[in-house]
Amino acid sequence: MLIPLAQCFPPSIRAVWFLLLAALSLGAVLPVAAAPLYRVGVEDVDYYPIYAVSADNQYRGYARALLDLFAAHADIQLRYVPLPVRRLHHNYWAGRLDLIFPDSPRWNETGKPQGVITYSQPLLTFQDVMLVLPGRLGQPRERFRKLGFVRGFTPWKFQPEIAAGLVEIHQAPSPEGLIRMTLAGYIDGANMARQVARYHLGKLERPDALVEEPSLLPSSDSRYYLSSIRHPELIQRFDAFLHSERQAVAALKAKYGL
Repeated sequence: MLIPLAQCFPPSIRAVWFLLLAALSLGAVLPVAAAPLYRVGVEDVDYYPIYAVSADNQYRGYARALLDLFAAHADIQLRYVPLPVRRLHHNYWAGRLDLIFPDSPRWNETGKPQGVITYSQPLLTFQDVMLVLPGRLGQPRERFRKLGFVRGFTPWKFQPEIAAGLVEIHQAPSPEGLIRMTLAGYIDGANMARQVARYHLGKLERPDALVEEPSLLPSSDSRYYLSSIRHPELIQRFDAFLHSERQAVAALKAKYGL
């Protein structure tokens, strides 16, 4: 129908008509350029609500929501690659990943390359605490010999005590597991972010079952960062996103109780 219809127009208009048809036909067969894809290495650790990996290997939590929002804002694709913590960093340093979260310039793991990692502005500020039973609050520090950490986390703040044989480290796959171990008396204290502890104690419907022991670990701010070795320009775009979308970022923190 379109070709016979074109015959009704004068030659000059008919030429424009055929050019338009050709352009439309070409656009129908040419593929649309896909948004660039970046591989984000993430810890295969349950540290919800900050981040976690579900049984079907799906990354979730505040970090996922924030990074997804950035991807939509920047018109890019992010593929999350959950790995055990040690393997995650080795893959990242070997150039097999474009980005990694969480990371921190304060972490000094063996083998970490120096001077080549670009860090973002903090995605999250939280307080690292040690939880104990209320009845043990204020006991001498030497009474706390068995301390619990999420599996894969490095208890670097306790390295002198560990080296001296004053502290034993026990691990659990999740914060909830550490909380249960502390409640049962199997360990003397459990280390985790205050915000993570609040979530899991609430989930267990025991919000006041454990308290913070400042003599073991004085409360101070810790921060998580996004980093990249291969794409410093992407980190710059992410920082600009954090600044321009401050309200959206604050809303996500409130949603996840952070």
